[in-house]
Amino acid sequence: MRVSFSNLLAALLLLAGVSGCATPRYQTTFRLIPPPDAAGRACVERCDATQAACQTTCKTRYEACAKAVAPQVEARYGEALEQYALELKRYASALRRYEIRLHFDWMHSYPYRHYPPYWWDPWPGPYFPPPFAEPVMPTRESVRAELEKKQCEDDCGCLPAYDSCFLGCGGQRVSETVCVENCPSAK
Repeated sequence: MRVSFSNLLAALLLLAGVSGCATPRYQTTFRLIPPPDAAGRACVERCDATQAACQTTCKTRYEACAKAVAPQVEARYGEALEQYALELKRYASALRRYEIRLHFDWMHSYPYRHYPPYWWDPWPGPYFPPPFAEPVMPTRESVRAELEKKQCEDDCGCLPAYDSCFLGCGGQRVSETVCVENCPSAK
């Protein structure tokens, strides 16, 4: 097979253009610096206790909500299985249509354009996977996780309250932005 210079040049330019598109990705982290005096440290300990109580309450509330969701799981799982069966039938039908179209679409494919319309080749050519995804079978765990995500709240806002308490005690919050991917080289 012979490759022309213009095709090789176009491929190299495309490769160079795509490799130049990688942009750096940065991540911002926060660091808490405690206050230097003893009164400030005692205040921070009270903030720690308040945050621990908030997280315990939040965890207890979430676990109670998760237990309340448990009776709904079986009913929703049955509905999800019925929906999966319908989607699987639609997928099988669409897959059959797609394979038939691939098999008998010889008039519009490249090597057969110049043949007369009555010509048929028993070898259909390359097979390409279907353009649509196969449905995923639901599990009880996925249904439970979806119900918990919709009905139970796992963020009670303990962290912003702790940050404001920490800053009120005289502590400092320092943010640092660090490159984590595709970092520019240091010059």
